[in-house]
Amino acid sequence: MNRLIVLAFLFGCSSPSAMSQQMESPGGFPRNQVEMLFGMRCASCHMDGGQSRAPALAHLGSMSPRSIYASMATGKMKPMSAGLTDSQMVAISELLTNLTYTESTPIVNACEQPGQITEDILLEGWGGNPHGTGFVPESIAGMTREQVGTLELAWAFGFEGGSITRTKPAIIGEVMLFGSQFGEIWCLDRRDGCVRWVFNADANVRGGLAISEYETGLRVHAADFGGNVYALELQTGELIWKTTVKNEPSNAVTGTPISHDGILYIPLTSMEVATAGMDHYQCCKGSGQVVAISTEDGTEIWRHRVIQQEATEQGKSRTGNPQFGPSGAPVWGSPTVDAKRGYLYIGTGENNSAPWTETSDALQALDLKTGELIWNWQATSRDIYISRCPDGGNCPDDHGPDVDFGMAPVLLTRQDHSEVIVAAQKSGVVHCLNPDDGTVLWQTRIGRGGALGGVHWGLTSDGNQVYVSNSDWLEMGGEPGVEAAPGLYALDLMNGEVKWRYQSNGSGCGEGCYATHSAAPSMIGGVVFAGSLDGWFRAHDAETGEVLWETQTNTAFETLNGVEAHGGAIDGPGPVIAGGMVYVNSGYGMFSQMPGNVLLAFRIKE
Repeated sequence: MNRLIVLAFLFGCSSPSAMSQQMESPGGFPRNQVEMLFGMRCASCHMDGGQSRAPALAHLGSMSPRSIYASMATGKMKPMSAGLTDSQMVAISELLTNLTYTESTPIVNACEQPGQITEDILLEGWGGNPHGTGFVPESIAGMTREQVGTLELAWAFGFEGGSITRTKPAIIGEVMLFGSQFGEIWCLDRRDGCVRWVFNADANVRGGLAISEYETGLRVHAADFGGNVYALELQTGELIWKTTVKNEPSNAVTGTPISHDGILYIPLTSMEVATAGMDHYQCCKGSGQVVAISTEDGTEIWRHRVIQQEATEQGKSRTGNPQFGPSGAPVWGSPTVDAKRGYLYIGTGENNSAPWTETSDALQALDLKTGELIWNWQATSRDIYISRCPDGGNCPDDHGPDVDFGMAPVLLTRQDHSEVIVAAQKSGVVHCLNPDDGTVLWQTRIGRGGALGGVHWGLTSDGNQVYVSNSDWLEMGGEPGVEAAPGLYALDLMNGEVKWRYQSNGSGCGEGCYATHSAAPSMIGGVVFAGSLDGWFRAHDAETGEVLWETQTNTAFETLNGVEAHGGAIDGPGPVIAGGMVYVNSGYGMFSQMPGNVLLAFRIKE
């Protein structure tokens, strides 16, 4: 069937265009020209039946023009959109959604008399503290197990045109700070949600924020998807300095920087896992990295490239293009600081082209001061993978399962006072290592794993047990012969024994709704907070898994900033607990999951 006939059929029947009159001139261009542009640039992935894990047309149609444009202009789809003008990207976004593209609306809920911010660092980074544990002590949480059942919605904050909500607020005194899908960095009063200031970065901010201390006051550090790093003045949001850490075309930042002793550590991924899905692309040369820069002025101190050797030509792809390697081993997640040993821990992802390396799908310890590699432990070897495997022109015949480490390694102290590194993998295996040398202490398989299975975002622990979300919602790779086992798990930190498992029941599930857990959990004493892909947000008893409190977020919300907002899948970072309040995102429009654009704040009844 002719490509344009297929496009016309799908746009007429599989998107919101079928519900109303189609735009004749999306973005000011004739409709047939924009359909042809989409066919040439986008259709091979978005119309491949889910092989590449790119959102299908019906899913794109449920998004906003602004979110599609942002993905093409500054986000994950930027390499695929190379050469397109702004007007053409706007036209594609309007074609897919049948809506007119608009920028964000003005701030309507500014704080009236904000006053000085108390410069008291309570929570920062991906896991709330340098060790990344996700555990919040009662002195910061401001609530106990007995009070959790009284939680009620305090306010909701909407993101205009958003579809992927993965904010990770830092808590400083009476304010919360977070990035967004469109590059805004917001500073809100954490109690009533009014806006103190907003700063506009050049690209979307997918991770959390880091904080550094100076005599002149605290600084807020963010890294955007384009590899730009910012230092902002806490009180006003004024830019102090800006630099870029990107030194390869495929570099991007998806993780959260971490600050320690005057140094800011930034993880760099390699987006060739996506761009290599285009058959004409000469795959692949990039590598994951960690860059250390000065918090004072952004000067580079050291740079660690996960794959030390530069890529060289290895042969031809299936389509006859030159193919290069080794490549890949991206650093998707956030680094973890071990000040006592002077180590920085990272997790790495799959190789993108042959030959495979021992540093892919691995955990590494680096010297905090120099970036020197202390030890490397590989969990899965021979994992070479790109999007559109197994049929893409750049996919190797013996491709791997795509089971990288997406989460930050967590440094924990056990009840016998020994310290361990715990990290879980998309393979569905939780690993516990000796932080001194990377030797394995125990390993526990909790699921089938696979490209969208296993553990993606993180875990939490109170030193007794480790709590981890296992996805396993899509049968795409994974351990042969192992059944999918999605859910929230509790494991004994001493030996890895599974103590309990909870699986969401999917009540009220519809299209794009999956009754499984993927987002990182967080906890206070005796309580684990975890969201699921079906929109449920729950508090569990840490010892038994019993549900102490729950609420459904896949619904519409009235927001304090006047933005029309709706929840969806809960995915990405763990919830944030501070001062008697709990903050959680709802909406994650990737991988055909339910989109949404809301940050929710719950408070305990006084």
